[in-house]
Amino acid sequence: MSDSPTRARCALVTGASSGIGAATARLLAENGYRVAILARRADRLTQLAAELAGGPARGHLILTCDLRDPDAIATAFERLAREFGALDLLVNNAGMGYRARVDEIEPELLKRVFETNVLGLLLACRGALPSLRRSSRPVVVNIASVVGRRGIPGQSAYAASKAAVVSIGESLRVEWAHLGIAVCTLNPGLTATGFFEAQPNPSRLPDPDFAQSTGADHVARHVLALDRSPRPEVSLRTKWRLLAVLSVLAPRLADRLLVGRLGWKSPTTH
Repeated sequence: MSDSPTRARCALVTGASSGIGAATARLLAENGYRVAILARRADRLTQLAAELAGGPARGHLILTCDLRDPDAIATAFERLAREFGALDLLVNNAGMGYRARVDEIEPELLKRVFETNVLGLLLACRGALPSLRRSSRPVVVNIASVVGRRGIPGQSAYAASKAAVVSIGESLRVEWAHLGIAVCTLNPGLTATGFFEAQPNPSRLPDPDFAQSTGADHVARHVLALDRSPRPEVSLRTKWRLLAVLSVLAPRLADRLLVGRLGWKSPTTH
């Protein structure tokens, strides 16, 4: 897929060292894209780059960057502009999961969630804009979550950060429309990536639909589909789409259905 017979489409995937990001980078490379992969872990990026279709000859690019560091972001996107020129697809996938009841939230972890999931995404969009404007068909895909449309107990911080990602997408669709930049929001359900494995006391909190979790490759295919045919927003779980609508029309009923589905039990108080 290319804008001209001689130029492959160029994509940047943030949070590319594992999970959805790595799966997306592989799929894009397999489909002829030149891919820039961005994450904090240089060792994982080096390993992934060696696995991408076409290898070094394709001109794939490694960008080691912590999206909580504005200076590092600026440096990474300056290099991207030098190497790629035009950026055709930006996939804002980098994110941090956090599961905790509100009374158990650790302030430092909460700060990291919002710096990564919200501030990092906004700064990546800002950094990518000059390169996106050089493309003849620029597309941005922001990876949010179904819980960004309907929060669940035990994930208030994460859900709030992903609700912010949804709102950013809505704003940018209008803000960048005159530039011809298509902005898409993709809301996966729970994805089998080990995203929450490092969180404290995960067994005490509900896992929605864990047995039916989506594979990272499935999400990656939707990213590719959105680049080929952009849509404002796509949610990958029908029942969560319906729950989000019900939460607006009949919030108390939605709460009861959610509690029953998750088997949520409030902590005993004294």
